[in-house]
Amino acid sequence: MEINRHNLPEDTAALQQMVAGLLEELEVREWRLRQLQYLVEQLLRYRYGPKRERVSENQLFLFAVTLLSAGEENAPAPEKPETSQPQRIGHGRQHLPKTLERRRVVYDLGERERRCPECQEELKHIGEEVSERLEYVPASLYVIEEACQKYACSNG
Repeated sequence: MEINRHNLPEDTAALQQMVAGLLEELEVREWRLRQLQYLVEQLLRYRYGPKRERVSENQLFLFAVTLLSAGEENAPAPEKPETSQPQRIGHGRQHLPKTLERRRVVYDLGERERRCPECQEELKHIGEEVSERLEYVPASLYVIEEACQKYACSNG
């Protein structure tokens, strides 16, 4: 039987049963609407959100009760188990093997350039910057170490 305004029953018990059924159906539809809204939020976050976010903000609430109860008990923090895996190496270039032949090229300043432009005093050698470049000659590999000498004025 289809429900509309024009053919409502006159019996109050039937009307109450109808209202109860409609309220139950309304609750089911509201629950389904919330579920679909949550799904749309998740899909939008997946599509347009930051890629680094691995934990949903809703999942953080799962652990709130555990964290609050742990704080009240003042229990000591669990020790971190030692892992057998070595720590990961950072990104970027890795050092070239020490077993490769090396040819050192030193770039040094001329006599004039080793003088301070302000006080004309001779600059002191303070170190060098060494960069390595892999060179390939057919049937052999070797490393060219390029060392740039660094100087500084002792007066400041």
